[in-house]
Amino acid sequence: MPMTPEAATPPETHSVPDLLLRVLSLRYSSWSIRPWLALTEAGAAFSVETVEIEDLVAQGVDTGPALTSISKAQLARRRAQGSITGLFPVLYVDGNPIHESLAICEWAAETFPEAALWPNDALERARARAVSCEMVAGFQQLRTQMSCNVFARVPKHVHSAAIDRDIERVLEIWRDSLNASGGPFLFGKFSIADCMYFPVLTRFRTYDVELDSDAQNYARALESHSTVEKWRQVALTAPSIPVYDEAIRRLRGDPEAGREGHRIP
Repeated sequence: MPMTPEAATPPETHSVPDLLLRVLSLRYSSWSIRPWLALTEAGAAFSVETVEIEDLVAQGVDTGPALTSISKAQLARRRAQGSITGLFPVLYVDGNPIHESLAICEWAAETFPEAALWPNDALERARARAVSCEMVAGFQQLRTQMSCNVFARVPKHVHSAAIDRDIERVLEIWRDSLNASGGPFLFGKFSIADCMYFPVLTRFRTYDVELDSDAQNYARALESHSTVEKWRQVALTAPSIPVYDEAIRRLRGDPEAGREGHRIP
């Protein structure tokens, strides 16, 4: 018997949020790259606004000057550009800000569950979150002394012992995760953990860090992943930040040498 219009149940609909990701240049800001990758992998429709800040220091666009060193006037200017704490990125969801990179990635995972941005297994999911949080809180020497400049190349860069310890820990995380999951990504499928560690690979490229065989295989998988390829095309046209390029030149490097790409054979 045909259903009458009164008895029919209308299909459930979900409103699509308006998403705006405010970033620093995707050539330099590893913290901006991370949520960009997660949102893109999730299939989210989002727009991007690149913010240019005049008072960045060459220590590293990831951290910028410490929050305590930002004057009230600087903070006011950055808030006028869409920041909350004086730093970027910030994702605006229907006008509501999320101002921390890993929190943006978490929002993407919850909003687009079909993308499986975290592992399905509860223990593996906890481990993926643990190494992602370690990326947020750790590796201070690597972060400040090897600032992100994805197309720059500094041949035979000399690393301090403190940086070497950070590098060794990153490679240990990669090796242990890949051995446990079987690869090709840290937890099998491309996940937020890979979004968090991909910018570290760009640093290794920039500063001529030697990779062992496990890291080489992981690098191949990351650099050939479709979402990373999409990021690269965007980064190629992202604005330059002269103070960061000049820092590379002071190290006798070339800020543009990696534009043609770097793949391990």
